[in-house]
Amino acid sequence: MSTGQPYYLAKIKEDFSHKQRNNPHYSLRAYARDIGIHPATLSQIIKGNRPLPQKDSNHVATRLNLGPMERNLFIESLSRTKSTLDQIKINPVDSRLMLDESYYKIIAEWEHYALLELFNLKEFGRTKEEVARQLDLTLNRTEVVINNLVVCGLLEIDENGLLSKVHSDVRTTEDITSQALRASHKETLDLGKEKLEKIATELRDYSSSTLALDLNKLPEAKIIIREFRQKMAALLEEGERTEVYQLAIQFYPLTTTKEKMVH
Repeated sequence: MSTGQPYYLAKIKEDFSHKQRNNPHYSLRAYARDIGIHPATLSQIIKGNRPLPQKDSNHVATRLNLGPMERNLFIESLSRTKSTLDQIKINPVDSRLMLDESYYKIIAEWEHYALLELFNLKEFGRTKEEVARQLDLTLNRTEVVINNLVVCGLLEIDENGLLSKVHSDVRTTEDITSQALRASHKETLDLGKEKLEKIATELRDYSSSTLALDLNKLPEAKIIIREFRQKMAALLEEGERTEVYQLAIQFYPLTTTKEKMVH
């Protein structure tokens, strides 16, 4: 299907036209009802004035009875209308605090980074109870994580027990042997296996590619991967942030709500 328009839009138009062919009186309003989209929204989508809302992509693909390959093309074509890597700008100077091996626990155990990232959410109560709820931790584990961050000078607690982040952002070294980073990567892989079973498909992304390569290109490949991570961060920092995710490239939530779980 090559019509000069996004695949998802072509499939919606094609499906609507087939239904109208079988029933000339079949209206846009009826079609909107059948695929679960507001009629005014669907009208703007079909005219090309706005994209299909990302949150509706999975259930519309289901209503269209798309096979696995068509479903992937449908959802990917919608994603491509949102943004491209070349359009995302990143700061050429990385001002994040560099963490070295002396911050072993902070680097190695995922809860520390996740707690620091909670401060970027639209709503965060800054209490230990809120941390425990958001990250699905026990209060005892939460207190240990908070204490580690305080001792390392990354977190402060005021007289009311409210938490404050000392540095806006932190980072680790690249391509340097590190026991802490190895431990961190192992935890990320273990978490990835756990989230694969627990998190609904539309709220996570797991992807991989098997490639033959020239080892001389490996340094350049690493640079591209780092640029991709930076651009992903720049993209996802926009808007009202409500959840904390891990990108590996396994992309899954670290914050926990009932709506996220597989039913």
